[in-house]
Amino acid sequence: MTTRMWSWLMLPGLLLLSGCPDGGGGDGGLGNPVPPVAYVANSGSSNVSAYTINGTGALVSAGTVSLAPSTPSSLAVSPNGTFAYVATNNGIFAFTIDAVTGVLTMVTGSPFSAGTNPNAVTVSPNGQYLYVANGGGTVSAYTINPTTGGLTSIGAAVAAGTSPSGVTVSPNGFFLYVSNQGSNDVSAY
Repeated sequence: MTTRMWSWLMLPGLLLLSGCPDGGGGDGGLGNPVPPVAYVANSGSSNVSAYTINGTGALVSAGTVSLAPSTPSSLAVSPNGTFAYVATNNGIFAFTIDAVTGVLTMVTGSPFSAGTNPNAVTVSPNGQYLYVANGGGTVSAYTINPTTGGLTSIGAAVAAGTSPSGVTVSPNGFFLYVSNQGSNDVSAY
């Protein structure tokens, strides 16, 4: 099975867990309730779907946000469940997440500029930084405004391998890893 296929198989679990800081939809020790919500970036329909998760684990539609004409490819939720970020062919869309309903509201300034063909996003464990794997062979880094969720670029994008397709931060926040689909390797920072 190719790396791309594995990433699509793992995506629903990752989105669910990233929406639930403690893995179970509780407050994550942060003192505010985080609704059990799963978000899905739909490239075919150019939107993001939200689903609440009921007591049996069934998904119940909580609406969609259109990003047309942009094509979303990846989504990441901040560790505290306050913000969501979506990589699209037109840049990075930022959203605030309603703490009661899980509904997404677009952050002013979206989409934020990224490198060529941004296709994967991740938020650092401390919620202060966003990293983007750009299919054009670079990685972009941003600080996250803790009040608005807006993004500020941290310098120029840095080189990665050929066709970066995934990005993650180590649990301690010290290391960044980018999977490079075209060169079949991993860049570490």
